[in-house]
Amino acid sequence: MDGSGPVDGFFELEPQRVAVVLVDFQNDFCHPDASTGRPPGNTRNAQAARRADTFARRAGELGARVVYTRQVLDLDRLTPRQRRWERADGLCAAGSWGAELFLDPVPGATVVVKDRFDCWQSCEFTDLLDRYDIDGLVICGVELVCCVLYAVLGAAERGYHYLVPPDLVSGQDFGEQTDNRAVRDFLRFNQPDRVRYDAAAILARWRG
Repeated sequence: MDGSGPVDGFFELEPQRVAVVLVDFQNDFCHPDASTGRPPGNTRNAQAARRADTFARRAGELGARVVYTRQVLDLDRLTPRQRRWERADGLCAAGSWGAELFLDPVPGATVVVKDRFDCWQSCEFTDLLDRYDIDGLVICGVELVCCVLYAVLGAAERGYHYLVPPDLVSGQDFGEQTDNRAVRDFLRFNQPDRVRYDAAAILARWRG
């Protein structure tokens, strides 16, 4: 890892201009009790959440901003077309245990809410990035096939410097050989420099 390539700009930023974004580490996606009545589905997500929590804590100590996103299903906040495919008691329903964060936020973190998969459609999220003059992102989270992928594509579209540590993103266990793998392969082939640094390597670069 010599730091050459498109990620040079990321490591030229001071940590204060970087946000560690923890996408949707919520009970419905991470807690073992959310899998009751079906095969275990959240083991890898829970492990990724704990690793991301440790990383976020250390990154915050070095000056990075830490942001948690929560997907909250509220039918009143969706368009008629979006409501067509949703149930009021679906995943991460407003006011439910499943919508709560799986782990308590690290000290100094900010929690923002989004209505759908895409964090870039949350004004809370984009306003926070603007307020702190954030230009770099470390994208962590679940689920790989939707919320994480939207976060990555949105960062690319908007011109942010960003990294996606492969050990800090995940999807439900049953997708590990199919859709989760497909997204990992997409990132590996399409954006190889973005996924070449794991959590330890990013912290090592920041610490010099």
